[in-house]
Amino acid sequence: MIETLKDLLEQSAEKFSDHVAFQIRRAVPASRQGEGFEKFTFRQVTEIAARLQAKLHSFGVGPGDRVALISENRPEWSIAYLAIMAMGAVAVPLDAMSQREEISPLLEDSEAKAIILSQKLTDVVKETRISGHKILMEDLGNRDVQSQVSNFKVEPDDLAAIVYTSGTTGSPKGVMLTHRNIVSNVTAVAPLFDLGPADNFLSVLPLHHTFETTAGFLGPFYMGCRITYAESLKSYNLLRNMQETGVTVMCGVPLLYQLFYDGILREAPIVKYLGWLLSSAIHKKFGGKIRFFVTGGAAIDPELLKNFKKIGFTILQGYGLTESAPILCANTLKENRLGSVGRPIPGVEITIDATGEILATGPNIMKGYYRRADLTGEILKDGRLYTGDVGHFDKDGYLFITGRLKDVIVTSAGVNVYPEELEFWLNKLPSIKESCILGVKVKEGLRKGAEEVAAVVVVKENASEEKVRAEIDELNKKLAEHKRIARIIFRSEELPKTRLLKVKKFTLRKEMGL
Repeated sequence: MIETLKDLLEQSAEKFSDHVAFQIRRAVPASRQGEGFEKFTFRQVTEIAARLQAKLHSFGVGPGDRVALISENRPEWSIAYLAIMAMGAVAVPLDAMSQREEISPLLEDSEAKAIILSQKLTDVVKETRISGHKILMEDLGNRDVQSQVSNFKVEPDDLAAIVYTSGTTGSPKGVMLTHRNIVSNVTAVAPLFDLGPADNFLSVLPLHHTFETTAGFLGPFYMGCRITYAESLKSYNLLRNMQETGVTVMCGVPLLYQLFYDGILREAPIVKYLGWLLSSAIHKKFGGKIRFFVTGGAAIDPELLKNFKKIGFTILQGYGLTESAPILCANTLKENRLGSVGRPIPGVEITIDATGEILATGPNIMKGYYRRADLTGEILKDGRLYTGDVGHFDKDGYLFITGRLKDVIVTSAGVNVYPEELEFWLNKLPSIKESCILGVKVKEGLRKGAEEVAAVVVVKENASEEKVRAEIDELNKKLAEHKRIARIIFRSEELPKTRLLKVKKFTLRKEMGL
């Protein structure tokens, strides 16, 4: 029985020993690996993980200690993640696109004892207390390191990961996920899709994103699938990966599928009207072996789902939150209702309260927010997770999401942007009196209908709009790309507030026609 990620690593390695677990295109001798792909079997994954555990042990890392993890998508990220958790330590996955100013507070808050990262990201730990306890991804294949390490006991309710959902405010919010949270989600979801060693997943979403961690990495690993890591997100490279490796499944976000479809239309506009006639040629372009695509992270246009269906592709939509490890609902190949996010997965119960808010219970619901009992109490009540999302069930039990109660902005790439984080920095700028961050719908172009980050700003008396623009330009350079302020709206009046001095965002939107 698999109850922890240690169990998952050991049992998968035993069951699928010499099958390829991970592969990525690299400059390796074709005679050794073939096709220019470096490959790692399930057995090799456990061997490398054991050596990594020995190295971490030499740094004094033991059960319960935090280990930060940051790099681009690559097999070594996944191996490191498994190694950390299988020794009872706690993984702290971080966004490789974040700036140093965003990473440093998270390393301090989590009290990370070591960090595993790629060579090109070493600047993020320069002059920090853990700079001497760093391990490079590029060195994980070093066989000189002995692999003897204590056989740490790992329990289902032990903390497995702290996943940060914001990072540069004075009080970062870390989602605490236990082994039970993660493993229950993996073992409930993966079997729903009839996966096995014949499947090959293409990994394109950031691995620190819980959706990709569970659906694009741990689930396939548990079922013995091969995972191919895309070396680039350019359409040409993705299609080449699909063609050369025979990709059968891919997890993505709505924007990626929209880009795929737009590319198909550019090459063959007739697809819009007679897609079924060209489906064979289109499937061949995608490698010819695609079984289905999975979408999550943001709402997808039902019309896009229908357009893919017309050319013979199935896109399955699901729903979840980082706080639920993350999957709560999913459509499957046998039960797929367009426009819905599917039915609750086994073990999860979804209810809708009087306000329409979606509440969830199950073994995958987080332990709480790290060091933030106040915030935990706001979202976890009586064993229920208050998602902040609004929805309803149809007569057959399929869930439909209709909106959000909470203020989080979800970009077209499915990445969350937390207004409080940006407001914290904006209000520190010398020319800004007060500010409010809102998600504003894009009215035209590729991202039409998606949200972009907009700042409503009240300028100080002795400052100018030009000065504010210059200061925000400088701030944007220090932020991850998806967090950057895309639109500035100047306001002369004070922002509307409640008696508790909280900005009334609904009123503000109404007043400004947003």
